[in-house]
Amino acid sequence: MSDSVAPTHGAVAALGVRDFRIFWVAALVSNTGSWMQNAAIPFVIFQIAGQNRAVGVTGFWQYMPVMAMGIVGGSLADRFSRRRMLIGAQLGQAIIAAVLYLDIAAGTATVTRITVLAFLSGLAGGLNIPIWQSFVTELVPRQLLANAITLNSIQFNAARALGPLIGFAAASIVGPAPVFLINAISFGAVLVALPFINVGKSWQRPTGPRPNAMVDLIAGARYVWREPGIHACCYAIIAIAGIGSPLFSFLPASFGQEVFGLSVAGIGVLTAASGVGALIAAPLLLTRLADAARSKILIGAMVVYGVGVALVGLAPSVGFAVLAVAVFGGAYLAIASAINTTIQLLAREDMRGKSVAIYIACLTGSLPIGLFVWGVAADRFGIRATTVSAGLILIVVSVLFAVTGRFAAMASADEARSVARDQ
Repeated sequence: MSDSVAPTHGAVAALGVRDFRIFWVAALVSNTGSWMQNAAIPFVIFQIAGQNRAVGVTGFWQYMPVMAMGIVGGSLADRFSRRRMLIGAQLGQAIIAAVLYLDIAAGTATVTRITVLAFLSGLAGGLNIPIWQSFVTELVPRQLLANAITLNSIQFNAARALGPLIGFAAASIVGPAPVFLINAISFGAVLVALPFINVGKSWQRPTGPRPNAMVDLIAGARYVWREPGIHACCYAIIAIAGIGSPLFSFLPASFGQEVFGLSVAGIGVLTAASGVGALIAAPLLLTRLADAARSKILIGAMVVYGVGVALVGLAPSVGFAVLAVAVFGGAYLAIASAINTTIQLLAREDMRGKSVAIYIACLTGSLPIGLFVWGVAADRFGIRATTVSAGLILIVVSVLFAVTGRFAAMASADEARSVARDQ
C-alpha cells in the first residue's frame, strides 16, 4: 500500500490514497465494459430466440461457473500473489469477450455458442471476483476500509449506469457486436494500472508450506459458519440474488423489446437507470448513513429493493419503469455496501479471500437458479406477473429476516468499524 494517505474523514477520503485512486479509476473503465457485455448478452439472446426461457438458461450457465470458480479463487487469493492472479483473470475475460465479438460480427452466433462463451467468461470472472475484493482491502489503511468499500460499490454501480448507456448507444448505430470488442479492450485499464500501484508485503506470495486446496476451502467454510455476522450476509444475498436480481437480465430482453417495444437506445436508458439510481443514493450512504447500523441499512434496503422489483412489473409506462429501476438500483448499492463492509471488517486476513469467495458463491449460486425460474415462469405466466410476484416474495422474506433477528450479528462489524476509526 502506498504511504500517501489522505485524512481519514470525508465522504471520499479513501480516494486520497494514491494506490486506491489509481485502481478505482481503472476499475471504473473495466467494469463499464463488463456491464456493456452483461446487458448485451440477454439482448442478443432474446433477439435470436424470442424466449424468456432462453435468456434464463444462458444466464444460468453464465453465472453458475462463477460460483464454483469463485470458491477456488478465494482460496488462491489467500495463497498466491493477488496481483498476478488479477492479471491472468483479466486477460482471460478479455480474450473471451474478443471471441464473442468475432462470433456475433460474423453472423454465426447462436444461443448455444453464446451460452458456451458466457460459461467460459463465468469461469474467468469467478476467479477474478474474490481476488479483486480481497485486493481492494490492501490499498487503504483499516480506518478507511469502510469508506473504500462503499466507494468501490459506487464505482461498480457507476459502471452499471455507464455500461448500458454507452453499449446500447453504440449498438443503435453499429449493432451489438462492437459492444463485446469494447469490453475486451476495457480490461486493459486494469492491466495498465497494476504496475503503477506500490505493492507491499501483503501482495507477496505467502512463505512456508501451503495447505491442501480442499482442506483450505473446508477451513474457510467452517470459519464463515462460526462467524455469525458473515453467514448472515450470506443468507441475505441468497434471497436478494435468487429472488430479485434476475430482473436486470430481463430488462433489455422482455421488458425492453417485448413489453415496451423500445428502440435500442431506449433499452440502454431503461437498463442504465439501475446504475443511475445507485449514483443518486451514493451521497446518502457516504454521509448521513455512513455511521448507521449495517443491519438496519440491509433490512431497509432489501424491502425497498423488493418494492422496486414489484413496481417494474406494475409499470404502466416506460417513464414509470425507469423510475422503478432507479429505486431498484439505489437499494442494491445500499445492500452491497452493507454486506461487503460487514464481511471485510469481520474477516481475518488469512480468511479474507475465502470469506469473500463463499459469499460470492452464495450470490452466484442463487442468481442462475433465479434466472432459470424467472425465465420459465415468464413464458408461462407473463413477465409482469413474474416480476411482481418476485418483488412481493422478497419483501416478505426481508420482513421475516427482520422479525427473527437474523441480521443482529452484523453489529460486530459496526463495533469493528468504530475501533478502526479510533486507531
